[in-house]
Amino acid sequence: MIFIVPGITTLMQYIIEQQLEATSIFVCVKCPHCGSTQLWKHGYYHRKADRYNCADQLLNPILIQRFICRNCKKTCSALPECIPPRRWYLWEIQQSVLLLILAGKTIYAIAKDSILSRHTVSRWISRFKEQFALHKFTLSQHFVDLGRTINFTDFWQNCLRNISLAQAMRICHVTGVNIP
Repeated sequence: MIFIVPGITTLMQYIIEQQLEATSIFVCVKCPHCGSTQLWKHGYYHRKADRYNCADQLLNPILIQRFICRNCKKTCSALPECIPPRRWYLWEIQQSVLLLILAGKTIYAIAKDSILSRHTVSRWISRFKEQFALHKFTLSQHFVDLGRTINFTDFWQNCLRNISLAQAMRICHVTGVNIP
């Protein structure tokens, strides 16, 4: 299980917070499995989240804090808002791709101008379209103006004007909605 730490929007901010040992922001409030508040630090795991910078500027590996519950003995991780669960690329990169698609750019053109493959871009857009109704319903409960949007393009353009994709997906995750 994953706990997404809000407010950490970049990898550099996350690394600085870890170095300052600002551990209070990384502590899970309660176990996502049993609800207990007795969580202990349980080490780290490494994540290669920086796939965009040049080799000499890479921030990898990123250390992700793990916790173990004293009651149920299950573990959870504290993932910063900027890193999507089970994904290679940061939300920031996925947001830029989504904005390019919304602006009318083709999947082929996006892949040609970036480090991404056509298959990756196509898969991301397909997942966003498949879960559109669920994301719209969930995010409209937090941002009333989004409920007035009509279609996929209109919804995501309005949403991304107000909040980042990382923030939108964290809201969906917290409310129990699958994030693409």
